[in-house]
Amino acid sequence: MIQKLNKTRLQTIILNFGPQHPAAHGILKISLSLSGETILRADPSFGLLHRGSEKLIESKTILQSVPYLDRMDYVANLFQEHSFVKAYENIFKMNKLSSNVSLWRIIFDEFSRILNHLLTMGAVCLDMGSMGPIFWAFEEREQIMELYERVSGARMHTALYQPFKINGFYFSKKLINDIVFLINRGSRYVSGSFLALLNSRSMKTRLSGVGVFSKKKINNYGITGIIARASGIDLDYRIYNSACSFNGYDYLYFKSYLGKKGDSFDRFIVRSREIVESFKIINQLILLVKPYSDSQTKTKFNSMESVISHFKSNTIFYKTSKSSTYSIIEGPKGAVSTFLILNDNQYPYRAAVRSPVSHNMNLISTFSNSTNFADFVATFCSLDVVLGEIDR
Repeated sequence: MIQKLNKTRLQTIILNFGPQHPAAHGILKISLSLSGETILRADPSFGLLHRGSEKLIESKTILQSVPYLDRMDYVANLFQEHSFVKAYENIFKMNKLSSNVSLWRIIFDEFSRILNHLLTMGAVCLDMGSMGPIFWAFEEREQIMELYERVSGARMHTALYQPFKINGFYFSKKLINDIVFLINRGSRYVSGSFLALLNSRSMKTRLSGVGVFSKKKINNYGITGIIARASGIDLDYRIYNSACSFNGYDYLYFKSYLGKKGDSFDRFIVRSREIVESFKIINQLILLVKPYSDSQTKTKFNSMESVISHFKSNTIFYKTSKSSTYSIIEGPKGAVSTFLILNDNQYPYRAAVRSPVSHNMNLISTFSNSTNFADFVATFCSLDVVLGEIDR
């Protein structure tokens, strides 16, 4: 019997991970060459969601282009909006941007960061067999998305940011009080559902040493964000961004955490701590931000002139000369940047958006060799892949 087993050859089979797999979103296929449960090779193929957003922007005004950015990373859409709008504002060197608008943007950016990390961490726990945390995560996500709906009218595709202003007519005292309640509630829930997992022996055993990325590999592939910091690379554009720095982050107290091993458990820890820091940032900004007055929060159209004035303020922008501009934002998945080439009219001549996820996807082929299939799923989920960002 033993001789027969020694003569038996294990055949290599090809398993298509996706597009039917829930983690693949229906728009990603990874061909896995398997020998038993060991992966010999992984060939990802994507591009099934390409919509030509960057090309469509060339025929739209700056304001009309903002909704296209929402559809790229639909989990944390405000960072794409912020990067695009900020690129346009950099031409004027931010002279027309008020500090109150900047503070409100940081508040909603951090809420969007929390949205993203809650979904990623909940999905990691679900892939590891723990169903409880994802229910807690989606409960908090619903509360934040209801906040989005109050200020913009939309839950996901908000189109909230506009050049030199923010499209919110409901930034009142009541909204600030509700944000304070949401921070207190959310911090308790996150502490109870996710921070407790950091001391879980089964969680550490399952994720420690899985999906390790070295500093050299991270630098070679241009990886930024959580994955880079989990590998020990001190790179956070909220802190180190002298060329296109955020207005307001320089005056806030927060920390940027680094990992030691660069494995899936380090990425989980860094995301958990970054959520806590986002709550701290919002808590500081609540004391600084100013609510809008009743005349600002209520749009009144009592005459045709008021309608025309509102239409002009939302369609006509400042004239620019032929120039190029660039901005970079620290998103939850990595650096989100926008490059614009402008004519002297309102339509961008060229627009390009740097997707951090497209860089992260290149890591799939590098860590898959001789990896157990179960570890592959855990590592793939920890990369925080959203295909809408890649297939622009």
